[in-house]
Parts: sequence; C-alpha cells; structure tokens
Amino acid sequence: MRKTPLILIAVIATLATAVYAGATVAVNTTTYQAQSGVYYVVTGNFGVTGQGFTVGQTATATGQPCPWISGGTCTTAVTGGDWVYTVQVALTGSTPASSTFTVTLQWLPQGGTAYVTVGTLQFTTPSTITPGETMNFIFDTGSTSFTAPAAIVITVQ
Repeated sequence: MRKTPLILIAVIATLATAVYAGATVAVNTTTYQAQSGVYYVVTGNFGVTGQGFTVGQTATATGQPCPWISGGTCTTAVTGGDWVYTVQVALTGSTPASSTFTVTLQWLPQGGTAYVTVGTLQFTTPSTITPGETMNFIFDTGSTSFTAPAAIVITVQ
C-alpha cells in the first residue's frame, strides 16, 4: 500500500517528461519590446536602442540606402537647432549580410489619436557581419520646440 503513491508519482513524472520531450517551439525573427514609452518592432536580428532627443546640428541628408559603416551615421536633412531623435542599430551574429532594411520613427503626440511618421531611413548591411558593430540613424523632428510625445515607435524591417 505504501508503494502505490511512489509508483503513481513515478508514472506522472515519466508522462510529464514524455509530453515535454514531444513539445515543439516556434521561433519568430520579429521582436517586440517597450522601454520608457518607446515601442520597438524589429525584424532581421538587430539590437535597436532609442538614444533620445538632442538639439541637432545642420546636416544634409545621407544618400539612401546608407551603406553600413561601423560607428557611422545615416541622417535625414537636419536644420540646426531642430530637435532630432537618434536610433542606434547593432548587428548580431544572425543579421543577414548584404540586405537592405528600413528604419522608421513614428510618434504619438500628447492628446493625439494617430501616430505621425517623423522619418524613414534605409541601410544596407555589409557582406561580412561583425556582431556588435553599431550605426546611428538621426531623424529631424522639424521643430525647435515641441511637447514630448506620448509614445514612440521604432521599426526596423
């Protein structure tokens, strides 16, 4: 009688292991994250970070698509004194080589009901991927003053 509970526990453990071993896991290359009011939609195995707002220096727009340059910059045209938002993209070991991707910055104004596209930039990954390399993407907001947006969406796809 005392061995019955032990046998029952052993049977349950064996069945649980068999069910677990038969399970499958699907992997999707799209990552969704949120951090401090910033929502990330990333396809293509990149590390992406919103670097925040700064006051921009005058710059001409970079030709599109931007070639990947480690530590480099890809930018929309910037009017000196406008607020700009910087997105940093990092390569990973599974980033596709020699492929073109688009970085899009959108925001939801305070009290707004629809997202506004601030800008779109394209880049081409190098033929040889070096994980950890980063590149900055700079978007001019078109304004020297503004109310901080309620939310930001950064898309890389």
